[in-house]
Amino acid sequence: MIPQKLTEIKDFFKKELHMNKARIECLMAAIVSAIEAKSILLADIADRIEGETTDYHKIQRLQRFFREVRLDHRQIALFILKLAGIDPKTPMIIALDRTNWTTRENERNILTLSVCTGDTGIPIFWKDLRCEGNSNTKERIDIMRQFTSFFGTEQIKCLVCDREFTGKNWFAWLKTHNVPFVIRLKKNLIIKTNGQKTAIKHFFQDLPNGGFLNLDIQHVCGVDLYICGFRTEKGDLIILGSHGIFGMEAANMYLRRWNIETGFSQLKTRGFKLQSSRLCGEGKMELLLSILAIAMAFCYSCGKMSESIVPIKILSHGRKSQSIFRRGLHVVYSWLADRNCKWCPLYSRIDALLSDSLAFVASVFPAGALQNPVFRRCG
Repeated sequence: MIPQKLTEIKDFFKKELHMNKARIECLMAAIVSAIEAKSILLADIADRIEGETTDYHKIQRLQRFFREVRLDHRQIALFILKLAGIDPKTPMIIALDRTNWTTRENERNILTLSVCTGDTGIPIFWKDLRCEGNSNTKERIDIMRQFTSFFGTEQIKCLVCDREFTGKNWFAWLKTHNVPFVIRLKKNLIIKTNGQKTAIKHFFQDLPNGGFLNLDIQHVCGVDLYICGFRTEKGDLIILGSHGIFGMEAANMYLRRWNIETGFSQLKTRGFKLQSSRLCGEGKMELLLSILAIAMAFCYSCGKMSESIVPIKILSHGRKSQSIFRRGLHVVYSWLADRNCKWCPLYSRIDALLSDSLAFVASVFPAGALQNPVFRRCG
């Protein structure tokens, strides 16, 4: 059963986006299953669809939902940001990376652009690569254009990426569009200095643990980048290429890249078990990700609220005993069940968060403003 708490979301999709009842029920059942059962298997989602029909027919309805429904990334991204309490008019640190896994001998490979906030990275744009291996330059540029065409380049405080996101055309596109970035470089990249070609790692071979070295502007991968590097206390060498961000600021900014890895773990093993999904086919995984990203943003925001009542305990090593998302998952679960517990004082604030986020998206995208609403039928 879908909790009455979510009636407002159901009404929003029906009124503003003209979704029919069957589609709304499938959407809401998927969100509730992810939060309550921590599962996105069709059988678990079907248990939360109302009606006297058999489980077999409910699963068939869900299969049609994932096969026939597509999304508008801009509205979903805006809704996610508002739910997470992120101001879309404030410059954001964004991270680009892939998450991949194998299900039934099928390779899942999702290119994801996430906003780094707090202790996590919340996905706002994504693309199912539908093949193994690294993304290519066109796929990276396409996902960046989704962000810049809607939010604008000026809303990017910094783009952070790992070593696989390098290349002349990729760097040139980022510089041409004035995107500030910090990207980790491979140690064997060749730079030309004083007429000689040298592997970049040789400049850092004497760098002690905890040390930092600045090489200023160097010619790398056919473009000029600011190069710096540092060695961690454990001895790992991190070499960075950047544009628009320099010195220790670049090093500190790159450390935020770990947020997207944390976000991936919350979508998968530490949260909604995304890796257990058996969905395959064009657009299906992207639709599922939009549902889980909404749930993730909602849980994260509720987790932040909960700290006003019971702060998360700090352990002896200086880290929190649980993530904000994990705490929020418990809070939202209690809110959906309307439990009489220590989180009761938050329930009215959660209701207000949901109402404000829906109203904001409706004001930016009034009904009928788009030819393609958030969810539309294929063909």
